[in-house]
Amino acid sequence: MGKRHVLITGAAGRVASILRQHWGDRYRLRLADVRPVMDLDLHEEYVKLDITDLEAFTASCEGIDTVLHLAADPSPRADFYQSLLSLNIIGGYNGFEAARRASCQRLVFASSINAVLGYGQDRLAASWEVPIYPQNVYGATKCWGEALARAYDHEHALSCICVRLNSPTFDQSNFTEDATDGGISPRDTANLFAACIDADQEVGFAIIHGASRHKDNWFLVSSSDPRVAYEPQDGTAFPRT
Repeated sequence: MGKRHVLITGAAGRVASILRQHWGDRYRLRLADVRPVMDLDLHEEYVKLDITDLEAFTASCEGIDTVLHLAADPSPRADFYQSLLSLNIIGGYNGFEAARRASCQRLVFASSINAVLGYGQDRLAASWEVPIYPQNVYGATKCWGEALARAYDHEHALSCICVRLNSPTFDQSNFTEDATDGGISPRDTANLFAACIDADQEVGFAIIHGASRHKDNWFLVSSSDPRVAYEPQDGTAFPRT
């Protein structure tokens, strides 16, 4: 079996840059963005893609095994009509529909901790099975994506894994002892998305918490769907390096 062929949307962004740096040539990558993606390696190709264009999105998915749908407006303060409607709602839908039309095997959707951030405000542990609890409209658009994932698994048998990603900025060499919610390290970010891509094809729908392992944290990695084999290597539960 050859390397999996993965389409990454939002490929000029921070998360995609982390994945490319840590993965090396683990996968064949098609890097899609409206902005240019620089310094391509031999296992990478770039396609210009506006995610609001369904036909172009579908063409970008041709020959792809897994779509890693990162592209969206990532700001919790984003305006609904100026960007969230086009990028997170329409662009989110287009990712699932394009993957279906192109007969892709799986879509990994970049959801957000914001889909359940209300539990954090109340310091209640949030498993992947609890009802959504967004605190802003941006978080609600991520709930839309999770609902689409459930629907496309049910109606079209498209394997869909949602990653409720926390900020990928945790630094294992520099954190305070009382930190409880430090996000996710770049290394764990890369390992997490790889685990989603490599998960057994029998995983139809799953939600994974995108965090490193932290002490006294409501957003527990252990509350993720256990069928995706993600084991954090970093976090406040481990010594500083």
